[in-house]
Amino acid sequence: MRPFSMRDKLGYTLGDLGCCCTEQFRAMYLSVFYTLILQVNPFHIGILMLITKIWDAVNDPIIGAIVDSREATKGGKFIPWIRAFSFPMAVLCILGFVNVSNLAYGLRLAYMFVTYVLYEALYTCVNVPFGTLSSVMTDDVRHRTALSRYRSLGGTIFMTVIVMVGPLVLYVDNKPVAGRFLMLASVFALIGLLCLQITCVWCKERVAVPERPKGEKLNYLHVIKEIAKNKALLGVMFFSLVGMIGASVVNGLNTYLFKDYFGNVKIMAVSGGLSVLYSLITFAITQPLADKLGKKEWCCWGAGFAAAVFALLFFFPIHNPVLFIVINGVCYLGASGMQVLIWAMVNDSIDYHELQTGERNEGIVYSTYSFFRKLASAVSGSLSSFVLGFIGYNVAEGAVQTAEVSNAIWKSYTGIYVLGYGVAVAILFFVYPLTKAKTTEMLEQLKARRAEKASAMETDGEQCP
Repeated sequence: MRPFSMRDKLGYTLGDLGCCCTEQFRAMYLSVFYTLILQVNPFHIGILMLITKIWDAVNDPIIGAIVDSREATKGGKFIPWIRAFSFPMAVLCILGFVNVSNLAYGLRLAYMFVTYVLYEALYTCVNVPFGTLSSVMTDDVRHRTALSRYRSLGGTIFMTVIVMVGPLVLYVDNKPVAGRFLMLASVFALIGLLCLQITCVWCKERVAVPERPKGEKLNYLHVIKEIAKNKALLGVMFFSLVGMIGASVVNGLNTYLFKDYFGNVKIMAVSGGLSVLYSLITFAITQPLADKLGKKEWCCWGAGFAAAVFALLFFFPIHNPVLFIVINGVCYLGASGMQVLIWAMVNDSIDYHELQTGERNEGIVYSTYSFFRKLASAVSGSLSSFVLGFIGYNVAEGAVQTAEVSNAIWKSYTGIYVLGYGVAVAILFFVYPLTKAKTTEMLEQLKARRAEKASAMETDGEQCP
């Protein structure tokens, strides 16, 4: 098999881009389609999405267990899943944007529920193997960091494109057009399918993992108990859970901060445009910083710095939006390691599980992390609205907020930023055990153990008549 190369990195980038083409497009526009095109009560949409998101989180460990219980084929252990399920996933993404507004209201809800649940199940059948794939593409620390960086690049590419293309295509004279939602969904679903199929060709599974003895069934409850003892995974899960919730609430308050505190909502466009530049800088600096400091160390230092800056802003408010955008951008670069390196840290947690237990259960370990990530997404979705309600935000059309409410928005924004990132850093520092030195030591021990097992298997094979 050819050695690890740029083709693997680009293939993994395209895999994340392929997943984003359906998942992120739906996240941005499906509720809009349900509300404005299918004319469904937003309250009913909220209930539907809450139920399906919980289901989506629950089915991750189930799919992970099924993936782990299957033996590897000539094509690998995870790539065949991506290749097989990416096609029906694309189909369900398209079906989700079919205009069924002519159906009775109850039938519309039923159609939405069925297509949503089926899509989420199929997406999990693609995303869990894809997320786990990087753990068997290489066991080199630098290569894994590179894969985590390139994976983040896929999402950045999609978000850059969809933010520019979506509003221009989907609306005519500021009104949504049903057929254009279906058209754009079809285009992105086909692009996503193509990207995932290229991933299956360009990415190779190189790390030899021990096969489960024939006839031995996977003891799911036993694996879950072992996962509960995996300090590395627990650290990553709760670090990501708290960090994601904090970031989501802050993002939800962003519009109100510029509109009501700074009094200039249009300048948000400058901040949005600079986010692409920040993403490119992040992509460039993450690898050398992670190599020099270590993944855990860079995340703690960078995010800790950002939390400290916003702690100062909490007590010393500023009223210049341009100055805030600059400071926020610098803090974004500091905290960026949390988003970029998280996938490499999950892979290290999979190796840590193997080191502690002697068993390799990539699918369940990754899907357990994914469960908490989706749980954070489900929990955090409405928290910014609760914050606005708590501070007494006036939702009346054309209402001007009082000085107390405007100041409360600033305090909420900066305070939640400090709390979310500060607690996340504390969890990573005190719970996650894999420093740079310990990660290197762990991989050397695993390499020696695997070589010893392989040698023992060859010896047993030679002794067989």
